[in-house]
Amino acid sequence: MLFDLPPTPRAILEIISAGRFSCYLVGGCVRDMLLSRQPNDYDFVTDRSPGEIIAAAAEAGWKAWQHGISFGVVNVLVQEKNYEIATMRAESYGIDPHRPVKVEFLSDITVDLARRDFTINAMAMDRQGRIIDPFGGKEDLKKGIIRCVGIPRDRFLEDPLRIMRAARFMAMTDFTSEPGIADASADGEVRRRFTQLSVERVRNELEKILLAPFPSRGLRHLVETEVLALSCSIKKGGKRELVPILPEIAALQGVQQNPRFHAYDVLEHTLRSIDEIAPGAVLRWAALLHDAAKGRAEIRCLNKRGEPADYSHASVSARLAQTILVRLRVLREQALMVVWLVRNHMIPSDMNDRQMYRWIKQRARNFKNRKEFVDAARQLFLLADADNKARGRGADPAYIAAVSDCFQRVLAHTVLYTGELEIGGDYLAQKVGKGPLVGKILRDLLIDVQTGRLLNSKKELQAAVDKKAKRLALARANDD
Repeated sequence: MLFDLPPTPRAILEIISAGRFSCYLVGGCVRDMLLSRQPNDYDFVTDRSPGEIIAAAAEAGWKAWQHGISFGVVNVLVQEKNYEIATMRAESYGIDPHRPVKVEFLSDITVDLARRDFTINAMAMDRQGRIIDPFGGKEDLKKGIIRCVGIPRDRFLEDPLRIMRAARFMAMTDFTSEPGIADASADGEVRRRFTQLSVERVRNELEKILLAPFPSRGLRHLVETEVLALSCSIKKGGKRELVPILPEIAALQGVQQNPRFHAYDVLEHTLRSIDEIAPGAVLRWAALLHDAAKGRAEIRCLNKRGEPADYSHASVSARLAQTILVRLRVLREQALMVVWLVRNHMIPSDMNDRQMYRWIKQRARNFKNRKEFVDAARQLFLLADADNKARGRGADPAYIAAVSDCFQRVLAHTVLYTGELEIGGDYLAQKVGKGPLVGKILRDLLIDVQTGRLLNSKKELQAAVDKKAKRLALARANDD
């Protein structure tokens, strides 16, 4: 029996396996179906050659093209959705972990599955719904174990990125890993080959861990195996340079905090903060980095009670976050938002309306318009709420709700940007002429409105502009 397959994957299985050929669903989609999860995508392997795959697709009326020539991968477009169909193959690797030195096409599904990383990803399903599981993947799913196909060291030497993929699947499933995975991660040759990985591949895996349902499970594994302290590579001027991954986060392990407000060290608190936030790249990066500076010699001190304190950690953590995100080549737009969140995550809990007004004005300057600022503030409150919940001690459950209510109340009566003034640049241009002076006057009017010297009304603002225009005209006449 086939699982509850959508029509297109079912049709691909039937059409590609027609006649004397075979076709299988493989990898993550089979794993997800066995876990009663809806797969994100469906991948196929077949004993057809790439040319035969393209011919079968064309006969079915599907657009197809070869994507990875050396790997025998064909892309098939069906109803505007792309599917990958690969010819079954075996691979062997040399010194380059990015690509095999030899690829051999074949018709043995067991050999094709043997080249895969983990047993839970080394299963296939035929068009009758039969599961092909030569390495015990179904049993490992039941036991909740991430286990390599064959010897872990061999799999990691083939592609050392599998060190991070193990952590990613732990974060996806909340499974534990077989002991051999940690041992292979510590192998000297595996680690040497790991340094050859590009920073982009490593960052992508790291982001997948951050976005997974159980991110702390995967990140904790990377700390315990000291993978976060490893380096990967970037190319500059044709030369390869080493780039550290996240030693700053690994260094947070064992860093104690004020016991009146925290039950955990900084690392555990950080991991719990990430778990408290719904998946989203910006927020989870911010949760990962929000306390990155805690415990550093330049900010760690004792308060009046003799308890550990890190008073300026938000600003220093923001500088560290900037360095880390640039180093890992995170998208600039995302990085800017993460840094802003980290810098501002310490929101005072007892602000009155006047204090909130100043808080809003100071932070709104970093954004172009109200929508951008309100969205940023929403994310900031989510981060602060997760930070608060992850303390384990001293948390105030009403803290963020009270801050958010005060924010909304004050924001409703606050003019933040010149575009919100009840007067436009066209009126100013008529009175004082076009040019930079228009922008300056608008900014002056905004300050007058914010400080209460003027009301944000069209009549009052126009009157203020008229007075200013007369003074400017008089000054110009005197100059002449």
